[in-house]
Amino acid sequence: MNTTLQTLFRTLHEDGISYFLLSDFESESQSGDIDLFVAPESKSEFEKRLRTLGWFKRKEPSYHTNHHFYYSPQSELYLDVKYSLTFADGEDQCYTYSNMDQALSAAVLNAKGVYRPNGVDAILLYAAHLAYRERGRLEPKHQVYLSQYISMYQAELTAQLSQMVAGLQRWLSQGFPHNTEQLKAMLRPYFSQQRRRMVYNSKFRRYGYGMKVLFLGTDGAGKSTLIEAVEQKLNLKTNKLYLGMGENGWTSPWVKLVYNKRLKPKVLDKAFSFLKSFVVLPAELLLRQLPVKLRSRYSIVLIDRVPGAFLMDKGMGKNLLYRSILPTPDLVFFLYASPEVLVARKPAENTLERSRIDINKFRKVAELVSAGQYIGIDTSHLSISEAADAIISEIYKSRKVYDNLLTAQFN
Repeated sequence: MNTTLQTLFRTLHEDGISYFLLSDFESESQSGDIDLFVAPESKSEFEKRLRTLGWFKRKEPSYHTNHHFYYSPQSELYLDVKYSLTFADGEDQCYTYSNMDQALSAAVLNAKGVYRPNGVDAILLYAAHLAYRERGRLEPKHQVYLSQYISMYQAELTAQLSQMVAGLQRWLSQGFPHNTEQLKAMLRPYFSQQRRRMVYNSKFRRYGYGMKVLFLGTDGAGKSTLIEAVEQKLNLKTNKLYLGMGENGWTSPWVKLVYNKRLKPKVLDKAFSFLKSFVVLPAELLLRQLPVKLRSRYSIVLIDRVPGAFLMDKGMGKNLLYRSILPTPDLVFFLYASPEVLVARKPAENTLERSRIDINKFRKVAELVSAGQYIGIDTSHLSISEAADAIISEIYKSRKVYDNLLTAQFN
């Protein structure tokens, strides 16, 4: 188990804060989050302990009002915490577990020393996760987990519950994943229904950029591969934005065709180039940004390249136009390698001379867009994992992460 989590659970035990796991009951790290229920009267003390241990609350509101997300930069996991055993069923209806107090008092320690619900409570609460789909679309893994819990906790079940458990097993084998109404009917005796709005109004809530991280570099330096690696390893929400002019990433093949077209005679092509530089490409770049910006207020946006030639253009008109339409990065990484390594990685595309020219060219672009504050990473002798870790470390040092994505203010 993650050492940060071990410290957290030890602190909760020492301070007598009542809690138990809401999934992954044996602490086997089956998912990317730790789902917890904390007694509502312990919320203030629980959040006080989180602050003391260096945890932050996620700024992005959860979709459901009964979920609270906390994050530790030293940890690789989120805490998804509920202070009531309530499950949203649509936007304005919910179901609350009727045996909350008994479930807390009956909680038992698992093999890792973390409290989980007793067998019957574990099965019913996990089944409620599936019935009300708070975790989203049902997947085969959910079927496996509920089957495992029924099997593992048989000894903790009473004879009166045998019919209910048999019904759950039939649903898993015959009704999963579609017939959730049948599952809700089986759970109804154990939950009370309330009319309460359970969903935040999300209109325009995610418009904007949380943090913008730009990757620049020569062919063969590992830009695309590293962006993928950072996206997978960084335990914060990310979106990708491609602002290069290569073969892929255009909003339409027709736009790429128009932009790459050449006309004759030269005077006509010159006028056409003006149109492409001042209308076609700016419109294309704005269209690429719009869908990303609509959902990135609480995300780190990983930007792959910018049209550096236009930013470096000495003509004020073109320079100002592209500065105004391109996002200003909060962090700039200049990725490079020795010319010999670049040629070895992409021998069909690189030569030693071209690699030297490209390294100097992209370094100048990095200096310009970062006001000289770019972070250079030589990938010549680094593995993808090592380079990604170095990038993620720099991201966590940025104040933007804490100003825009996380907060120490708990309420």
